[in-house]
Amino acid sequence: MKKLCICALMFCTFFLMACGNEGSMNVQSKELEGIERLHIDHGSTPVHIESAEVDALEAFISMGSYNSDIVMVQKNKELKIQLKSDLTRIINIGRKPWLTIRVPMNYEGEVLLSGSSGNVKINDLQADKLNIDSKSGNVSMDYQQINQDIHVSVYSGNVILKLKDKDSNVKWLLKSGSGRRSVAIPWDERQDKQKSTEGLTGNGSFDVYIKTRSGNISIRE
Repeated sequence: MKKLCICALMFCTFFLMACGNEGSMNVQSKELEGIERLHIDHGSTPVHIESAEVDALEAFISMGSYNSDIVMVQKNKELKIQLKSDLTRIINIGRKPWLTIRVPMNYEGEVLLSGSSGNVKINDLQADKLNIDSKSGNVSMDYQQINQDIHVSVYSGNVILKLKDKDSNVKWLLKSGSGRRSVAIPWDERQDKQKSTEGLTGNGSFDVYIKTRSGNISIRE
């Protein structure tokens, strides 16, 4: 009985810490000079990445987690960003925090995202290449115009890409195992097969490859 009371007291303490931290938000920043690859390992935490008018990369976690939860390690020309495990985030049941990354507009390297689960949101990311590798979780991408190579591989989850400029110079290849593929913008040289759809917009100078094992793929305006 005594052990049960101690466990209950510890849980309440962590719960109050989580609630008390809510509303605070500290930002970590890092200059990307000399960085050719930005590797973001978000684990099971949802992540939102966007380009912004900032001088250095900015990273923060919503819902009151502290910036010490974010670990940035530079090795040669790669910067890896990952999260520490944090009990105050785990017990926020139903109110999962988001990791937000703001990348400078002038960054000209590769952005690599890897995660076990957790949704991914991309907003007009300006980089030479975007590579997303996720085991489960939905991927949502919003672009005014595509000016980069995009490679997305999701084992279980839906992928949605919204594109304003329907004439973006893209060579498209969509593959799905048991999911549906829908394309709501006009493609040239379109080919629909049992498990793949491919086509061309503009001059096709950028490659967009999206693959899901079990999940739907949607391309729309």
